[in-house]
Amino acid sequence: MTTRNLRTFLLFLALLVLNVSPGLAQSVVRVEQDDPSVVYSGNWYSNSGESHSHGMAALTNTRGARVSITFTGTGITWIGVVDAWSGLANVYVDGALKILDTYSEISRYQNPMWTVRGLSPGPHTMSIEVLHERGPGTDGSWVWIDAFDIENGSGLPGGITAGGGRVEENNPSLVYTGPWYANNSTAHSGGSAVLATDVGARASVNFNGTGITWVAHRDEWSGIARVYLDGELKTEIDNYLTPQSHSVVYSIGGLPFGLHTLTIEVTGIHNASSKGSWIWIDAFDVVQ
Repeated sequence: MTTRNLRTFLLFLALLVLNVSPGLAQSVVRVEQDDPSVVYSGNWYSNSGESHSHGMAALTNTRGARVSITFTGTGITWIGVVDAWSGLANVYVDGALKILDTYSEISRYQNPMWTVRGLSPGPHTMSIEVLHERGPGTDGSWVWIDAFDIENGSGLPGGITAGGGRVEENNPSLVYTGPWYANNSTAHSGGSAVLATDVGARASVNFNGTGITWVAHRDEWSGIARVYLDGELKTEIDNYLTPQSHSVVYSIGGLPFGLHTLTIEVTGIHNASSKGSWIWIDAFDVVQ
């Protein structure tokens, strides 16, 4: 065996030991909790200690507090702390929801909390929402943010803004609060939509343009939603209707070109004829 062949063989053995297939090794970038691509809302507290990545982490138990990271890459891991005082969190990646219990009887620092892989190359958003709720056994509801490990990409400061055209419900320019549930069907734009019924649940889309249209499924189980533009309440809309997909629920135009935010809020209210108060998000159409 030649020296070159021997080196190739040894490299192949090393990849097998690491459980990595040749040509599929991941490039991982660590993004700390205070990176410009990480955005916080609500009350968060800093905690310094040698056990944290780069000596610092953030934590809170405030209901509704959020942290979001925008990034490019094919995978991401949330790094945090699990202990006997930790609680529940909603974790979204491009709108897909996972409810995570961060409690552990044994404290572990720089712990991989949640990992998503196999994302399409390009921009994505991970959001973590604090529920101020406890799972079994815990003495608290704290949620920790220490860092993020991004595979084959990096953090994306400034967030993601939708441009003109159709924006699907899983576009990384959308930010969700509260529990939203996925519904897959060929009747929906792009084959999927999300829906929520919890009071105060919100879906917001940041866009650059002069107008926007909210497209959704409506049926006899739908309720009333509030619609905000750039933080201002515009209207309340009753989504009750004979089942209809791709329905135009709300549309506004004539805006000054630039950055805007449209927010849909679930009220939990429905009219006397409706059997529920569900609100659907299927897509948005942005006019530039």
